[in-house]
Amino acid sequence: MDELAFQQLIYEQIPITEKMGLEIIEFKPLSVKILARLKPNLNHKCTAFGGSINSLMTVCGWAAVFINIKKFDSDSHIVIQRSNIEYLSPINQDFIAECKIEKYETIEKFLLSYKKYNRARIKLNVFCRNNDKILSRFEGQYVAITS
Repeated sequence: MDELAFQQLIYEQIPITEKMGLEIIEFKPLSVKILARLKPNLNHKCTAFGGSINSLMTVCGWAAVFINIKKFDSDSHIVIQRSNIEYLSPINQDFIAECKIEKYETIEKFLLSYKKYNRARIKLNVFCRNNDKILSRFEGQYVAITS
């Protein structure tokens, strides 16, 4: 599945992503990047709404799990079990969330656990940035289960 096909999928499966104006920039097993436009995500201070930032980062991590587990089991279900977010700086322009998996062994361990137990957990870090400045940090634990 390429970036455009995945973008259409999340628009259908998670309708708020289209309203938020999310655009998939990169959709690879070890790196997912999603752009959010500021305008549809403004708060009363003309900066990005915290809920929109959290949603973007949650979807970015979910997408990283999706691209890896769906090749292995197309019927699996992915949910977020817990998350933590830090808002480091107000966001006053378009912004990008990135989930980068540094080691392929992390995915291999996740998939082996899934194969053995029909469920697996993975903890992922997502960073929201504008250019090189980190604006927000997110850690989410996702669970994949068989249907």
